[in-house]
Amino acid sequence: MERVEQFEALAPRLSAQMKRGVVTNNFLSREDYDREIAAGLLVHETPGCLQLLRRRQDYYVLNFYLRPDAVPALPPVDLPVVLELVWRPKDATAVATAAARFEALGFVRQFSRKRWQRQPEPWNPSEPVRFAGPEDAAAVLALMEQSFDHFGGCIPTRGALEQDLSGRLILTTWDEAGITGLLHFQRGRAASEIRHLAVRTDCRKLGLGSALLGAYLQETQGQKSQVWARQGNVPAERFYEKYAYRPDGWESVVLLAGGKEPV
Repeated sequence: MERVEQFEALAPRLSAQMKRGVVTNNFLSREDYDREIAAGLLVHETPGCLQLLRRRQDYYVLNFYLRPDAVPALPPVDLPVVLELVWRPKDATAVATAAARFEALGFVRQFSRKRWQRQPEPWNPSEPVRFAGPEDAAAVLALMEQSFDHFGGCIPTRGALEQDLSGRLILTTWDEAGITGLLHFQRGRAASEIRHLAVRTDCRKLGLGSALLGAYLQETQGQKSQVWARQGNVPAERFYEKYAYRPDGWESVVLLAGGKEPV
């Protein structure tokens, strides 16, 4: 296992994986690579399997390329490793096989997600919502950590969070005690995506989630919207269904090695 110092040194190894039959969960952009390399990106290679370990504060996120004849091995690290596999219906069998191979190495299933999608349609917010700025980073991060699973919640690094705050990608509501709700999103050409939507525990059922969603849809000008919701989270599923989101066939499963057992 080695640390990646420059993207140019990694690029040929990534290109070599672009072959028929290879299963991957890696969709990082060049900008993502630059950020991950700065944070501490490791590469681990075994016959037919290339693995990238993206360092977080107390765990790693694993991206991989897996050939049909691969001999994968668990990277030799002393922190938990989180692995998420994403698939559309036509790839379900191949991804299920890949998941089983990682489970044989000691990864344990934590939960599954399903992607929901809303077709373009404008909607106006009814409550005051504002963009958070870099000065709000600590409050935003605290609410994210309180609201989402530590390993599987896709909580951004402090550097990535500050970039998104500067890029006006986090909408918030506030009261005299501080932040009451947030909606973190990413823009895309074909669709925008909700990354995190959370409301402070004591402020739920006050319409803040609807206000944040409305402000987000207005900001993205009614563009097609996507969101991943944990399967079995009935309140979240009912919320998105209420506002015209529907499952679009994409699913994912989160696996964990070296951490907690599933709850």
